[in-house]
Amino acid sequence: MINTLLSIIAPHYCYSCGEPGSILCSRCKNDITEEPFSHCLICLKPSHHDNICQHHSLPYSHLWCVDWRSGEIEMAIDALKFKRAKSAASDLADLLDFRLPDFSDPPLVVPIPTTSRNIRIRGYDHMKLIAKSLAKKRGWRTEPLIARQNNTTQHFARSASERRKQAVTFFRLRTGVKINSSAHYLIVDDIFTTGSTVAAAANCLKRAGAAKISVAVLARQRPKGSSIDDDTVIRG
Repeated sequence: MINTLLSIIAPHYCYSCGEPGSILCSRCKNDITEEPFSHCLICLKPSHHDNICQHHSLPYSHLWCVDWRSGEIEMAIDALKFKRAKSAASDLADLLDFRLPDFSDPPLVVPIPTTSRNIRIRGYDHMKLIAKSLAKKRGWRTEPLIARQNNTTQHFARSASERRKQAVTFFRLRTGVKINSSAHYLIVDDIFTTGSTVAAAANCLKRAGAAKISVAVLARQRPKGSSIDDDTVIRG
């Protein structure tokens, strides 16, 4: 009710075209998702099989990404995380909804949990909001199966190896949670840099007995100093 009133009194304006009503209007969301992201998120080589090429052994079988972390999608993520613009969760969930395929076995949506420190600062877990909105759009269920073990974030990690070492300590299965080995689990996160965080979350589920795990992320962080775009072919 409060969010509805605020949308009338002080409406958001689309970060792309300026149209009043939402942080990302329908037309601009369609523009973002019109061309699929066509890189492997791990090595950034062209990939037409989800967003993983065949050269990587990972604890999950499928990986989807909406776009690079830039422009309107970056602003929408930042608005949700840092400006308390909770309505952005629905717009960002729309982008994931557009990007994901139809599933014969509807997954259980598992959000990457935000640190307790950031939840206290923001007043909410931004990934839980996105996951719930996505699940509602698809008629799926969402459940926070994994929990943070510490307040460590990877913003200040100096290297990919440091990020991987940190991520090992991030997650545990929530007390009382039981994993169904025949179920499909879809981990959702906002930003993919090295993949350490989603891999750690997937390993947490896998150790508990999960056999089918997929990952969906909103945005891929560009490598530092890189000018890679969708038309660039990365040579290994």
